[in-house]
Order: sequence, then structure tokens, then C-alpha cells
Amino acid sequence: MTRHIFVLAIAAAISSIAPAQVPSRFSASIDNFSSHTYTVELRDGKLLYSDATPNATAKPIVITPSPKQWREFRRALDAIDVWKWRESYMPDEVIFDGTSWTLAVSYPDCSVISRGANSYPDVRKDMVRLSVFRQLEAAIEALLGGRSFRTADDAPNQ
Repeated sequence: MTRHIFVLAIAAAISSIAPAQVPSRFSASIDNFSSHTYTVELRDGKLLYSDATPNATAKPIVITPSPKQWREFRRALDAIDVWKWRESYMPDEVIFDGTSWTLAVSYPDCSVISRGANSYPDVRKDMVRLSVFRQLEAAIEALLGGRSFRTADDAPNQ
């Protein structure tokens, strides 16, 4: 029993200092109709982030996440199981404004490409986002060092 606990403790210690795995591909966007459009794209190990509005095109900011941020990002994606998200989330009725979003992430062991317009994974018929999509937004914001990446009704700078 003691040996088993010791092995688990060593495994936990090794995983906490294991090198961060940066995805081979990562891009995401949220376009809030007539409000903010947030985009983030991985290029050469760095993130290009922009926050544009209808009246101003933003110059991208270069962000270099730490190994810890990359590890936490991957853990967050695993926790909400983005790897099982559908390719597309669209409402039954036509809506011309609102929020559209995209996500593309690739690691050697899994990948996802998903998008939506006024509809989200794990959502009720009234289109209210549940914790799964909010957790994705929070994980991306953490990777961006706290910069905003939220749908219009949640964005702090609205």
C-alpha cells in the first residue's frame, strides 16, 4: 500500500513538471454582432490576439503563454471534453445578428474543429450557454493572460 502511494506521488510530481505541450494548431474567434470580434491564432509558438470593433480594426498583440498556461489550457480542454464537440452548432431558426464562434485545436493525440452561430455545445433550447462553453472562454482568457475573449453579454468591456 505504501509503495502504491509513493508511486502515485512520484507520478503526480513528474506530471506537474512535465514540459508543456503546445498544440500544433490553435485558433479561435468570437464575433459579437456590432460589438467586439476577438480572435486568437497560434503562430510559431506565440499567440496573435486581436480585439476589433466595428469602428476600429485592432492591431494584433503577440502573447507568449508560459508552459504552465499551456498545461492548464490542455487540462481545461480535456475537462470539458472539447474533443467530442460537433463540427457545427446552429439554431433551428434563422437569426441575422448575435454571436458566432470558431475553435480549432490540434494535438498529436486529439483534435477538434467546431463552430457555432447563436448556439453552443451543451445548450438548452433557449440558447443559454451552460458552463461548458463558459469554461472554454475562461480557458482561452487564461491563456491570453486575462485578456477578454467572451460573448457579448459576458464581455467586461461592453
